[in-house]
Amino acid sequence: MVIRATAGHCLVSIEGAVWRCQLRGRLKKGSRAAQTVAVAGDRVRIQVLDTESDPPSGVIEEVLPRVNRISRMAARRSGGQVEQVLMANLDQVVAVQSLREPTPQRGFVDRLLVAAERFGVQGVLVLNKVDLLADLAAEESIWNYYRDMGYTVIWASAETGRGLTDLQALLTDRISLLIGASGVGKSSLLNIIEPGLGLRVNEVTGKTGLGRHTTTRTELFPLSGGGFIADSPGIRGFDPWDMDPQDVRDYFPDFREPGQECHFRTCVHRDEPRCGVKDAVARGLIPAWRHAAYLVLLADLEERKARVGYR
Repeated sequence: MVIRATAGHCLVSIEGAVWRCQLRGRLKKGSRAAQTVAVAGDRVRIQVLDTESDPPSGVIEEVLPRVNRISRMAARRSGGQVEQVLMANLDQVVAVQSLREPTPQRGFVDRLLVAAERFGVQGVLVLNKVDLLADLAAEESIWNYYRDMGYTVIWASAETGRGLTDLQALLTDRISLLIGASGVGKSSLLNIIEPGLGLRVNEVTGKTGLGRHTTTRTELFPLSGGGFIADSPGIRGFDPWDMDPQDVRDYFPDFREPGQECHFRTCVHRDEPRCGVKDAVARGLIPAWRHAAYLVLLADLEERKARVGYR
């Protein structure tokens, strides 16, 4: 399994040992829609070069088919035509949000969970820095909506230790990706759960209220209790990849039941009359902010499809 991938080589875990492997040249030839050939979590076949070197070395001959992945559109300068795969073959993606410093981003959470639904990955939400809240009840009324949809929600604090036992149990014996903006506390949480990691952490800047990047690439680390955890570089935006605008409604689990009441089978819950989802919003069963986030994502996907085709 690839545990770290860069442009020049990969680190590959083989029966507990870490190998340094180059990609076979033919794997990098020709046009491709993704930024990189191999990513953290990929299963690969290698040809052994040197078992006596430190670390042992090999050549990656084949990247095996992926069970799933979490991916987004690469930087907008790519024109919306390049996929950035953050990780492959994972059990769960853990969206980490700080409740204060920096400000949480529900829109980011919605888009990440949509991508998880799209590729059959379990979605988890960790709300960090609970110790900075003056009014926890007000926040609970918002964020527990995700719990009511069936997602696991953990309220955590790296300062007080709240929620860390639950988070550790959730990560054990699973392959997980932690993702969120810089400064939300991903590395701090992991350093407490697995002290031997020694991941770099940094403070949120006073001027911008945002964190500085301390993790530069997605890398998998083995957990002493079993499983692997990946800390990823901080990202603030998430444009899901490989999603047709007509299908995005299917990845909002709270829309499925009220969507059965829509008069039109092709209803996208926007302008159509007799829409079950809009009726649920009007009755307070679906929060207005949740429907608004869906409409923004739908519009973004429609704009991308009109500009570059289905991606």
